[in-house]
Amino acid sequence: MVNNYKRFIQNQFEKVKSTASEFISSSSEEQEDSAIELNPQYYVELKAIADMQHTTVQAIVNGIVVQYLASLPYEATPVSVDQKEDNPLLYLDGICKLED
Repeated sequence: MVNNYKRFIQNQFEKVKSTASEFISSSSEEQEDSAIELNPQYYVELKAIADMQHTTVQAIVNGIVVQYLASLPYEATPVSVDQKEDNPLLYLDGICKLED
């Protein structure tokens, strides 16, 4: 009975280790996918500015991206109820946009 319990605990521990290993490897893959390359000259210039402002290049780039996204024109085209009834996917599209 004790050996069965030990075996059970050992199997559960191995499952947890395996799951944790998969989780860690998938997290590092996601981080790699979100990485971008900067022109080395731009990086050097941004690094100098970041050092003077006591911040990081990442913070500066994030600020630039936020400004760029805010400057984009947002063209919301209203969808009529008739169009939604003809194409139910438009309801789903509207629901997804509300959650953003």
